[in-house]
Amino acid sequence: MPSLAPELLYDGKAELAEGPVWHDSALWWVDILAGTLNRLDTATGINSTRATGDFLGAAVPTTQGDWLLARRHQIVRMDWQTGRMEILTTLDGPQERLRFNDGKCDPQGRFLVGTMHRDAHAGTAAFYQFGNRQLLRRFGGVTISNGLDWSPDHKRFYYADSLTGRVDVFDYDIASGTMGNRRPLISIPSGKGVPDGLCCDLNGNIWLALWDGGAVECFDGHTGSSLERIPMPVGKVTSCCFGGDNLDQLFITTAWEGNDRAQRDAEPLAGGIFTVNPGTRGQAPVPASI
Repeated sequence: MPSLAPELLYDGKAELAEGPVWHDSALWWVDILAGTLNRLDTATGINSTRATGDFLGAAVPTTQGDWLLARRHQIVRMDWQTGRMEILTTLDGPQERLRFNDGKCDPQGRFLVGTMHRDAHAGTAAFYQFGNRQLLRRFGGVTISNGLDWSPDHKRFYYADSLTGRVDVFDYDIASGTMGNRRPLISIPSGKGVPDGLCCDLNGNIWLALWDGGAVECFDGHTGSSLERIPMPVGKVTSCCFGGDNLDQLFITTAWEGNDRAQRDAEPLAGGIFTVNPGTRGQAPVPASI
């Protein structure tokens, strides 16, 4: 039977754990502000870390066996074993206070990633597609680009710009990688948290992390109605992904960024990684084709 009581998997005390991805029988995740890529062996609880030298918004494996990093305002290729890095491209224009945030590969291996303004200046960030060592700007008017994923039939693209309080859905053309017909799907009421990272299961439902909401909530991917809620022992829930041998475990990242000492004392597990059995399976992550 599914259990919606989250269990602590790794007490990482990360200031801003994010971007979980199941790859090569391990859970990989980033600590954005520490600028580290991490590999967590879920069987032993051993976490291995490699520093990348700057804020690390997202990391995805590639078809070549290395990693593609969205590091501050650069797209970087990194060899996990040696730590060797190669800068592939850099954001054009003024970059002060802008950095990459959440990113993920579409079902064809295209890397999509957004930016955010670190002072939450409205509409100053954008959303991009990376390929052939170039960034293609897909749309602007973004404040904090966050969670993204695709429906199992690849026809719908889900996207959260956190400060809108919404998850929007686009029609997606998998052949060309183009998106359109953006419309609101999920709206989070004020005081219930802010949309952060998300993932889509094989039933087409969306699992959404709620920053300052203390929960992961599941929504119908077509109607946007709430189906399930997983209360968490910490307030700042950042992202989630499916993993495990059968892709039937939901791994959840959290943070303590911005908490004062009293909040940190009240939430000693903030910054940890949790797992839960949601009673459904997720989609296998797609490596970047570069």
